Amino acid sequence: MKKRIISLVLIMTMALAITGCTSTPKDGATNSGSSIAESLTIAIAKDENSLTPFTYVSSTGLIVNRLIYDTLLTTNAENEVVPWMIEDDYQVENDFTTYTVTLLEGQKFHDGSPLTAEDIKFSFTYPATQKVSSLKKIANSIKSIDVIDDKTAVINLKNPDINFPRSGLAAMRIISKKQYESQPDASVVNESIGSGMYKLAEYKVGEYYKLEAVSDYFKGAPNVKNINMPIMKDNTAIQQGLLSGDLAAATSSISVEMLETYGKDDALAVFANAGYSPMIMNINNGRAPMDNPEFRTALTYAIDVKGIMSTLYREYATIGTKAVIRPDMDYAQSGLDYDYNVSKANELLDKAGFDKKSDNGIRLTPDGKPCNFTMLVYASNNDRIRTAELITEQLKAVGIEMTVKAMEMDTVDAFVWPDFDVSKGRDYDFAMWGWGTSINPDFLPAMFSSNPEIGTSNVCGYVNPTFDKLVETDFKAVKTAEDLNAVLKNMQKVISEDPGLITFGYADSLQVCNTEKYNGWVSGKGLNVINVYSFLGAQ
Repeated sequence: MKKRIISLVLIMTMALAITGCTSTPKDGATNSGSSIAESLTIAIAKDENSLTPFTYVSSTGLIVNRLIYDTLLTTNAENEVVPWMIEDDYQVENDFTTYTVTLLEGQKFHDGSPLTAEDIKFSFTYPATQKVSSLKKIANSIKSIDVIDDKTAVINLKNPDINFPRSGLAAMRIISKKQYESQPDASVVNESIGSGMYKLAEYKVGEYYKLEAVSDYFKGAPNVKNINMPIMKDNTAIQQGLLSGDLAAATSSISVEMLETYGKDDALAVFANAGYSPMIMNINNGRAPMDNPEFRTALTYAIDVKGIMSTLYREYATIGTKAVIRPDMDYAQSGLDYDYNVSKANELLDKAGFDKKSDNGIRLTPDGKPCNFTMLVYASNNDRIRTAELITEQLKAVGIEMTVKAMEMDTVDAFVWPDFDVSKGRDYDFAMWGWGTSINPDFLPAMFSSNPEIGTSNVCGYVNPTFDKLVETDFKAVKTAEDLNAVLKNMQKVISEDPGLITFGYADSLQVCNTEKYNGWVSGKGLNVINVYSFLGAQ
């Protein structure tokens, strides 16, 4: 019953947002808060550097970055791609290789300079020379960009891409050509000059950010004039701040265990929505014996995916499958659920040559080495630490020993994803991991293609010729939504038969906001409450 009530809050919130209203408290009554606020204090869970598109370090930084830097398109509360900076009638031609966009009037950067089509061209080409893999991937897909006039640009792709509105136009941050054109290394640019509804007024390393509303923003002045964002890495401190009223909200989600506590406070509303950020156990496919497909397959039977997710999140999660993506997506392939079967795992390991054991019961690899591995995990993520501990206990039943090693985020990243560039390799056995979102249909190619220009998120070093062929031929040739779904389903079948990782599932996003301080909060599918709609209202 508790989950139904919380979900109802989300439905009511989204419905009201569409009709131009704001949010409602938990009981559905009209709250006494205001949809206009002079200042709000919102905790950010990590120091995200200067918050430029080339310096933030995690999905949390991406959330706040979107308030400072605009994108040509964006996604609404229903996860639909909609125009933001451009006219509604943008054109798509030549089998999804040509996209013509026209800027809306009145846009400018935070330094006062006008935003033009030349900035669009620069924004979509400059990242090809930089290290940020997600932006570099978009830039590398561009064949050319023709500037027609100050407001209009024609983007020509190297290959047809039916998904480019979401994967490119809604993802690429628009930056100032004037600011970056003389900088060969974008990471040394520390001043955030975007065109978004907020500008970064102050940043103190390790302590806080201060955002200031752009009063003449082209879509209207934001409802909150100032946002103070203390950097708070301690979840307990964030919880205390929300309960005391010192914080109006936080970029991070709350734990299921805290729902009852927050529910007792009438000033606080819990926003629940489907989560699209997967929790994953990465497997280094390039290191023995993890390079053995039979060994990886045995792991999928040895680990109780559903049991672990239920232990951590109860009913507040969607269980993962061998297909990797959420099972309720339109293009999800059914029938690929994980099967927890210890006997099957032991049988597969024996057949694969792991049939001998040491005196302490640990299996030996075919070349006589003990199956003793290390699992890396962020020290700041309690859910992943707990998952790693449960995995360790379950693997003992099949003769595999795992040591959990919790370290700082940056340290783990350096082993798993050095410089955020998969072409630089990796140095780990296993790692608990997660991605900001998996909504984009490009998610599968990015995760599993062995071509580093396409598989920019392939931190497992997965290589499968059949999958690569699907990406290079069928995926690139897609021209209809039906074709796209069919190709993606075939990809899921391949990775289910040759697993490169284990996807535990998608925890619901549970966020708490103070509706007495401000009642403009808007949530939605895969949408953090810290978003453009929360501070600008319905568009």
